[in-house]
Amino acid sequence: MEPAPDINRGKEFLDKAKEIHAKYPLFDGHNDLPWAIRNGFDMKLSNIDLTKDQRDLKIDGIPWGCLHTDIPRLKEGGVGAQFWSVFAPTSLSGSAAVQVTMEQIDLVHQLCDKYPSTFEMAYTASEVRSIFASGKIPSVCGIEGGHQIGGSLRALRMFHKLGARYMTLTHNGGPGWADPAVNADGSFAHSAPLNGLAPFGVQVVKEMNRIGMIVDISHVHEQTMLSTLEVTRAPVMFSHSSTRALCAHPRDVPDAVLEKLKVNRGIVMVVFLSKFVAGEFWVRGGQVGATIIEVADHIDHAVKIAGIDHVGIGGDFDGGSLFAKGCEDVTCYIMLTAELLYRGYTEEQLGKILGLNAIRVMEECEEVSKKMKEEGELANEAHFGEELYETNIMKGIK
Repeated sequence: MEPAPDINRGKEFLDKAKEIHAKYPLFDGHNDLPWAIRNGFDMKLSNIDLTKDQRDLKIDGIPWGCLHTDIPRLKEGGVGAQFWSVFAPTSLSGSAAVQVTMEQIDLVHQLCDKYPSTFEMAYTASEVRSIFASGKIPSVCGIEGGHQIGGSLRALRMFHKLGARYMTLTHNGGPGWADPAVNADGSFAHSAPLNGLAPFGVQVVKEMNRIGMIVDISHVHEQTMLSTLEVTRAPVMFSHSSTRALCAHPRDVPDAVLEKLKVNRGIVMVVFLSKFVAGEFWVRGGQVGATIIEVADHIDHAVKIAGIDHVGIGGDFDGGSLFAKGCEDVTCYIMLTAELLYRGYTEEQLGKILGLNAIRVMEECEEVSKKMKEEGELANEAHFGEELYETNIMKGIK
């Protein structure tokens, strides 16, 4: 018979985890609350009170039926900073995708305006640090698909000015200039017809480097990961992906890419959705789906291959269903930190995983941007599908 668990020992880990979260910002890489508010609440913050715990609220407008995020649970989970996903599905393109993205960014600004004692917009790594130190949650926007710029680098630049600090090159289905891991119909993309990045995709990466926007390569094909790492001058991120060695899903990161990520000085932010942690049909103790144990296993593996300086956390809350057991909402981070303490991680190491690595990536992207501008790099004036753009947009204005 196995010995009974030491309850006092468990409490010791939890108490230590809370202390660590108070000192180091848990900077989560991806939360889709703006999209959930759009779908479940008619895009109106006036239709929901996020100062109240919403875990029992059932919502017909979003497919997973409930919210994973609200202010009480963010505080309970020790969330210290947040990349809010500003998402538009690949069923939208061109000006429609640009408009929806703009509306999602506006929603994040509204979130900060409505709850100023909790959230504040952050535009630089320095602001992330200072806002966290003030007791608020620094809020940063992340665009979840390259199609959302409508083939326009001008739109990309304006999104950056409004607070977008990363862009995922593809979502499920690509923008036409980068190969995705998963097709728009949900099937796996077995080939990369663009060899990762089309010429315009290369220009997108370079322009993101120039303006200081982090290149996010979650959702992309493995060849796109490799091509991006060859092109970029700045560290990249996987805002919400796990490791392919432990879960054979094309959204996850192969070891060969993790090794290159270390050279690039980027970051992989481990996701909590079961299908990216343990596969679609994993069963453990009668529970379909992964558990917090497997999430911690992915962190262990990423640290082993990429190194402690290149791992973070990106839950993907309010962006899907069937999360790993123990990681069902934003209260889970303290428990995950306690599990990592149990595994022997030091406070310094956990500080890096929780948020210091993500802040460092922001800082280095800002430094690359500054250097490129000092070197005389000017704004790129290209458009994707130049002839189509000229025909449908420019001539329509004349």
